[in-house]
Amino acid sequence: MIIIQHCDPLRRHHILAYYSYAPRIFGYLAGLAVILASFYTSGTGYQENPWVMSFLLTTCLIWPHVAYFWAKKSNQVKKVIIKSLLFDAFFGGLWVPLISFEPIPCAVFITVFMMNNISAGGLKLFIKGLFIMVLAMIFSSLLINPTIRLESHMIVIFICVPMIILYPMVFATINYKLTRILILQREKLLHLSRNDGLTGVFSRRYWEQRLVEEFNRCQRSGEKACVMMVDIDHFKNINDTYGHLVGDNVLKQFGKLFRQLRTSDIAGRYGGEEFAILLPNSNLEESLLVAERLRQDIENTQFDSIGKCTVSIGIASLDKQFEDAYKWLDSADKALYQAKNDGRNKVNIWLNPVR
Repeated sequence: MIIIQHCDPLRRHHILAYYSYAPRIFGYLAGLAVILASFYTSGTGYQENPWVMSFLLTTCLIWPHVAYFWAKKSNQVKKVIIKSLLFDAFFGGLWVPLISFEPIPCAVFITVFMMNNISAGGLKLFIKGLFIMVLAMIFSSLLINPTIRLESHMIVIFICVPMIILYPMVFATINYKLTRILILQREKLLHLSRNDGLTGVFSRRYWEQRLVEEFNRCQRSGEKACVMMVDIDHFKNINDTYGHLVGDNVLKQFGKLFRQLRTSDIAGRYGGEEFAILLPNSNLEESLLVAERLRQDIENTQFDSIGKCTVSIGIASLDKQFEDAYKWLDSADKALYQAKNDGRNKVNIWLNPVR
């Protein structure tokens, strides 16, 4: 068993309960076969004792289903799963004296039950489960006063094979499926943490991280880079005239356009209708061509419900005078507002003032 950490807790534990169902059924049926084989070869006569057989049939044939539906119906699934594993350890401890402490089947039972506990709860659950198993062994021994048999018949050893070989394979298969779910959940969460939910471009927080990284890298290497600030012209009028749903659709279309930039360019939503684009390994002339092409593409795009839309763009090339990445970004922002003051639908370059 494996606890999935990166999705809704209740759903996560319901998934765990579902995937632990089949291994538990298989484990108990295989364990029942081993115990009956031990009864048959040892001559203890437990197979004729109605109390012993009722206990075995109840735990092996009914308990796995009870444990599954208990977890499925509970609002505290994690606690139920942990309790079920401790019940498993208790039942396993009761079995050990019944098979006269035969080393091979006992080792198999202890390994299987403790493997589940370690996988689901680590060292803490392992210790707790082992303690409960030992208590159950003592309790069962006091009830039946078992003999101790240090050798196993070949039939018992042969019937242990499914638990030795097949159970770990079933266990590994289930863990693989749960791991795949975990990976997909982590990828989904990573995407949500990095990307703006509406436009699909990077979120402001993640984009700023990339900006700082690129600034520091270029400071060390001396490479060229530019940053662009892009603002949708008269976006407030779009929201006021057509409504916020239309405005959101416009932003979604902008996100698609930004994702069509060069693969090296890094676009992010900086806030509202404002976007920022990082252009690594690009000098001012190359960045100006990218910006002008983007401005024209947007001007020629037919946006849903509103028709035409334009943008103003400010560009700043990385300069040694910038103390940090945000001074660099602020220069692009100043160039953007100059473009808006000059009549919008323009690309403006920040020029280093002569000192």
